[in-house]
Amino acid sequence: MHVDDIHTHADKPSAIISCSFPDFSPKEGRLYSVGIHPWQAASLDASGKNGLRAALSLPQVVAVGEAGLDKMVGADWPVQEEVFLFQAGLAEETGKPLLIHSVRSSNELVNLKRRIGPSVPWIVHGFRGNANVARQFLSHGFYLSFGEHFQQEALCAVPLERLFAETDESRADIGVIYREIALAKGVSEEQLRRFVQENIRHVFFER
Repeated sequence: MHVDDIHTHADKPSAIISCSFPDFSPKEGRLYSVGIHPWQAASLDASGKNGLRAALSLPQVVAVGEAGLDKMVGADWPVQEEVFLFQAGLAEETGKPLLIHSVRSSNELVNLKRRIGPSVPWIVHGFRGNANVARQFLSHGFYLSFGEHFQQEALCAVPLERLFAETDESRADIGVIYREIALAKGVSEEQLRRFVQENIRHVFFER
């Protein structure tokens, strides 16, 4: 199945659709990521953990998340961290990449990644940070995904082989986002798409 958008909340055939558990009702012919957003971390109980694990076993679920850490909104920090670690563990169990929501938590995520030493890719979605934060993530093996809003200097710091594109909650067409990213990086849209397609194949479908 062709995928060019790794993170959206809309029902799109060429995208990975992000669903918060338990609000997950898969359709035939669609691909999904499923997880507990840090804003809902306090709602996860033992039954929810079992249900999430079962959902992640489905073949059309190709990623875990969006999981994450958010210092601006969400559950108390220890709860966010506990739920994030649980989902990072599920990513390891299933061999599926971890899609991450990160707000003012780059240092904590880097430290957790060091501690866990994951075998699956970790992807920060909707990256809007500056170039220094981008380089920090890159130096620890993260992938970064860009949407409608980004800092050009940060985008230019990311090599094509570590980059994804997404629409998230934007109404912008993914083609427009590819064109904007290509223009900002000074590459052709064809070259950008070729690299991103290879990244998608390797990260989501080769594991």
